[in-house]
Amino acid sequence: MKTITRTSLAALAGASVALLAGAATAQTAGIATAQADAAIFSAKAFDAANTQISTTYKAQLDQAAAAQTALNTQLRTILDTNKDGQVSQAEAAAAESNATLGNQVRAAQQKAQPGIEAAQGPAIKAQAYALEQITQKYDPALRAVVAAKKINIVLAPNAIQFAPPATDITRDIIAEIDRSTPSVPITPPANWQPQQQTVELLQQYRQLVYANAARRQQAGAPAPAAGTTPAAPAATAPRTTPQGR
Repeated sequence: MKTITRTSLAALAGASVALLAGAATAQTAGIATAQADAAIFSAKAFDAANTQISTTYKAQLDQAAAAQTALNTQLRTILDTNKDGQVSQAEAAAAESNATLGNQVRAAQQKAQPGIEAAQGPAIKAQAYALEQITQKYDPALRAVVAAKKINIVLAPNAIQFAPPATDITRDIIAEIDRSTPSVPITPPANWQPQQQTVELLQQYRQLVYANAARRQQAGAPAPAAGTTPAAPAATAPRTTPQGR
């Protein structure tokens, strides 16, 4: 796979049945669009791998979550200057120009972060291994769909200004990946290291998970079931990290 586009999983998840309507029009035109990263993230094999990772590395992930929660509490204590139990926008803004607070925040992070990263490390590596295997299935799945639908050109959604829903073949690619690769192993070989593309794609996935969790928290929605986000941040950290002057 040569290109990974940036997209919203929420947009893919919220697509209506109209996505599949009018497929004949798309095939006649010979032009389609596809969201590569959404197809990879939505593969059943990746969801199954995440669930397996959450179970296999539960002790380490619980340890990382506890350490992250403790760090968040410490940071909020530092930034909450009026001691009302929360960090206001005014307190966050004031902390930006306060070198003393900035030094305290950085010291707390530097002390806690190595332990958090060490605890998360095995799960993150397993997730990267699963993701890389699924990524390698994208091109064959794309080619299979292109051949079946007699498509000549597939564009990334951000490369065009308008296209009817019928041109989007992302769901077809997901179905083909699910058919060809229902599961992937999560244990990498000895000395295995992820490709740079995998590292970037995993970071994008983690950012999406973090953003979705933050939105749910702000909306007061329940958290996702345990085991669905093994490598996501354990808790929402304070929004401001002051920089020392």
